[in-house]
Amino acid sequence: MSEFNTVASIKAQSEYCKREGAPHFAPMSGICWNCRSNIYEKRQWKFEMGRKIPASKEEATMTTGIPLDEATNHLVTGCPHCNRSYCD
Repeated sequence: MSEFNTVASIKAQSEYCKREGAPHFAPMSGICWNCRSNIYEKRQWKFEMGRKIPASKEEATMTTGIPLDEATNHLVTGCPHCNRSYCD
């Protein structure tokens, strides 16, 4: 199972960008400026009438968020919760 750790993920994404010479698109605070959610936190969703709404662990059919291993090894270019691009 993937670990969700905001502080470690912010640091890991910054280090990844430096190591790869990539631009740092992700918000430095981890908070999406579009939906105000922390991109490095796990959020669970379900669908009702074609719309994505927050759900309990038992009801969830979808999970979003950027785990530590993804922040360490991949460039973050958008919000996993609202799908807002940070590089357009």
